Amino acid sequence: MKGTGGMKVVFLMCLGIFVCMLDSTIMNITLPAIQDSLHTSLETSSWMLNVYTMTIAVLAIPMARFAEMFGRNKFYIVGLFVFGLGSALCGLATNGDYLIVARFIQSFGAAILIPCSMVIGIAAMPLEKRTLPLTLLGATQGLATALGPTVGGIITEKLSWHWVFYVNVPICLLAIGGAFLILTIKNESRVKSKIDWFGLLFSVSAIFPLNLVLIKGNTWGWDSAQALGCYVITLVSIVLFIIAEKKSKAPMVNLDLFKDRLFTGSVVTVTTGFIFLIGVMVLLPQFLTNFQHKTELQAALLVTPVSAAIFVFSQIAGLLTKKIGFTIPVMFGFGMMGIAYYLLHNLNIHSTSGQIILLCSLLGFGFSFVISSATIASTSSFEGEMLTASQSVFSMLRQIGVVLAVAIFVAGLTTTIHDKKQVVVHFAAQKLENLDVPPSAKEKILSETKKSITTEKQNYKVNQTIISNNERQQLINSSVEKVLSSIPDEQIGEAKEMLYKQVEKQVDEEINRKGKLVKTYRVQVGDYALKTISSSFADLYKTSIPFVLICCLTGFIFKEKRRKKSFSSVTL
Repeated sequence: MKGTGGMKVVFLMCLGIFVCMLDSTIMNITLPAIQDSLHTSLETSSWMLNVYTMTIAVLAIPMARFAEMFGRNKFYIVGLFVFGLGSALCGLATNGDYLIVARFIQSFGAAILIPCSMVIGIAAMPLEKRTLPLTLLGATQGLATALGPTVGGIITEKLSWHWVFYVNVPICLLAIGGAFLILTIKNESRVKSKIDWFGLLFSVSAIFPLNLVLIKGNTWGWDSAQALGCYVITLVSIVLFIIAEKKSKAPMVNLDLFKDRLFTGSVVTVTTGFIFLIGVMVLLPQFLTNFQHKTELQAALLVTPVSAAIFVFSQIAGLLTKKIGFTIPVMFGFGMMGIAYYLLHNLNIHSTSGQIILLCSLLGFGFSFVISSATIASTSSFEGEMLTASQSVFSMLRQIGVVLAVAIFVAGLTTTIHDKKQVVVHFAAQKLENLDVPPSAKEKILSETKKSITTEKQNYKVNQTIISNNERQQLINSSVEKVLSSIPDEQIGEAKEMLYKQVEKQVDEEINRKGKLVKTYRVQVGDYALKTISSSFADLYKTSIPFVLICCLTGFIFKEKRRKKSFSSVTL
């Protein structure tokens, strides 16, 4: 297909990519509402999110291969149908287990759609005009991924979490209608080949445990028996996969892909690029809602500049890549993301909306150069089966980048917050030593302080009372008896009532005085806790800065001798 017809196909494929990538992050900010509605545990909620990315990573390669064998266009329509059906079932979910199964069905459709959309869209234009569809498809990936939390927040606040999924249904129906009108369904070209069952088996057995340990490693422990088992299975499966693919006459993945420097550079670039994008898109909304007390909608709108920048600058980045090659755009993109991370290391509870918008804009601006360059390079000059294989591997590694980001940043944040909480508890204990309250009260206050600080909820206000009503009454009675013991018996009758009132007044004054001390202590510890624990986010991003900047060096992977077919010499 050429000209106008080809561009129609490209836009149709962008639609398929958009809904799939949108749903990879749309639940991030919606999850609390789903948890409250379905009364799910943290474990179940985690699988609601992770089953989607894991399924795509595991099935992208075999689904792309099957599409090549049975017809890409047909598979694209099947993918839309399955994805739309899964989305509808997600919206109808009445419990956590139901939603996980529905989410799996949805992700199965996405595993078909993502590689098919890329291959069909790229193949719709001739090789010399490939830059435009590549740029559009790459921009759509980054835009949808970054836009997910914003769309999720708006839909959840204005409608309900159910519509986060229902919204996909009309889009899928529209795309199916467009596919029947635009795509060639009958007599489309197919690859006659046997199914590489060993390649399929070993690819699944390599990717599934890898994703599983990345998702569950923080819960299990990275050196636990379960984690070690996953490492071993993954490594053995990778070795067996390589052996099987080398011997197979019709391999699931042609390993010659990795002999191409542009393709190798593209998979390294897209994996690392998504790690640092998702590292912000997942955690920043949590910071805004938990520590700056923004609503979900406000938090979503504040991170929207990431999406806007990707949308605006991806085309420019693609055109620049076409003119000067991949190295400089990739290095520039990671450099801009590094600046965004530098600004993130100053993130605190007093950060203004303007500062958040600036760093989000810079992050999206940098990522637009990374994703555009990686997407264009991922095709190199491949056509036919090699093009399909390249996009299935590219899609799989992109999803692994998303899973890696969540695993690395969530694990890092969890560890940092745990350490910060211990610092706060130590601070509280030191403050309490100088507090003029009885030892028994100190013990009670410290116990309640630890409970308030170490709770899973982000509630760092330390609420406690100095003394209970029963303890107050006992204190009054013992003080009165002590004074009465020194008064002659004949005078007790007249003095007892007056004495009781005086002692009661003195005890209440002392309780109030010490209560004020405890209140001051409570405010100091609460403020210190909020400031210290919220700094966990900034510390994590500060630690990440060198790694983002090191990724600039991935641009040198693309350095090579002048190629016969180079994107720097083609014209649209």
